[in-house]
Amino acid sequence: MATGIRRDMHLRQDKVYSENNIPKAVKDTKSSGIIAPRRPVLNDISSNLQINQNANQKGKITITKPTIQITKPTTRLASNLNRTTTSVTTKVKPSLNSSKTILKVNSGLHENVSNIPKAIVRPKTVGLVKTYRGTLTRSSSLRNKSVALTESQKKEQEWIAACKVDAVDKSDEYDPFLVGAYSKPIFAYMMTLENQYVIKQDYLANHKYITSSNRSVVVDWLVEVQQEFQIMQESLYTAVGILDRYLQENQNVARNKLQLIGATSLLLGCKYEEIYVPEITDFVYLSDNAFTKDEVKSSLVDVFRTINYSLSRPFSLTFLRRFSKVSGARSSQHSLAKYFLELALIDYNLAHVKPSEIAAAGLLLAIVITNDPELDDNPEDINSLLSLYWTDVMQKHSTYKMDELISTVQSLAHLALNAPEWKYKAVYKKYQSAKMGRITTSSLLSSPAMRFIAHTC
Repeated sequence: MATGIRRDMHLRQDKVYSENNIPKAVKDTKSSGIIAPRRPVLNDISSNLQINQNANQKGKITITKPTIQITKPTTRLASNLNRTTTSVTTKVKPSLNSSKTILKVNSGLHENVSNIPKAIVRPKTVGLVKTYRGTLTRSSSLRNKSVALTESQKKEQEWIAACKVDAVDKSDEYDPFLVGAYSKPIFAYMMTLENQYVIKQDYLANHKYITSSNRSVVVDWLVEVQQEFQIMQESLYTAVGILDRYLQENQNVARNKLQLIGATSLLLGCKYEEIYVPEITDFVYLSDNAFTKDEVKSSLVDVFRTINYSLSRPFSLTFLRRFSKVSGARSSQHSLAKYFLELALIDYNLAHVKPSEIAAAGLLLAIVITNDPELDDNPEDINSLLSLYWTDVMQKHSTYKMDELISTVQSLAHLALNAPEWKYKAVYKKYQSAKMGRITTSSLLSSPAMRFIAHTC
């Protein structure tokens, strides 16, 4: 078929072109032959060239294309709209000077536009839909009364309305991550857990080989390992809690096995808190081959069995985040309190203190030294100084009165004041880094307020 089209085009060109009516643009100066004008291949493959005999001027060429009759098939949408299907005539007139094709479509659809149902007209959304600036979650949709709620969602809304969310949690009432409606019962449950897993005071007194300084050395090493592996602080706090609980239950731990128990505790903490857990061989390498991989595996079973397979004891960092939110503490105050809490991990004398009490005392100390570092209020004693910053809201959410925190605040102040000369340097060096805000270089740690609180111990 392609050969026939070429032959037909060649014959028509012979009829049309002659020496007298060839435009100058198509004459070849090198030969007497005739060069046909360039056309798009697909657009002009079936075009016809004819002489416009009715033209008044000679030498003009009119390019016409035969009319193509296209009949559109009847579709379901056309039948539903009662459209009458007619032919559509398409006339194409290509130009010699351009390869573009101009299409003129004459539609023969005889229908009334007003009869088209409005359902098929897409409405304009500009100005109709209000942009929601927030996280689109299931809980945020509960605020929309037009959404049909399931039975469980209705019960959830009724429960939230009945639980009387505190003002500090009102903004997070429907947040799926902060769950402000559930914050109060969650932290009440965590306080029952810390009462369930109590560390006894001076629990190493009956140990034959382990002393308090041995325990501080191991915890100091765990802080270094946490920095080396770049694991979360939650894993470190969990590991120290596991270590204390194990040493409290097992009084026959040899001194040369204490580092193995510490590494095992941190490995369990990583398995509980981390997404990617360090390899056992990494712990063996950081211990300078003080133990083997098989010893770590057997120690994992022993430690896990001794703590009764429970890793849910809360730590002070969790309570600190809650208390910082309740009190409206600044980020600098929160960071200072974190520094006090990590110093408390190493000190054996604070191992028996409840995590919530250490968190409340650390935050109170940070608030005092940042708000009145020079003691401008001239307090008579430590009670009058701390009472200025221990609010009723803090007392309500922490469940501690100010008198119950005085001894813990004094111990933390003494630790922070003597940290530069302390032989356990891991936490001090950790908070010297820019990542931790260079907290240990702050003058607040040696301010008159800090000295006043520490020297009243």
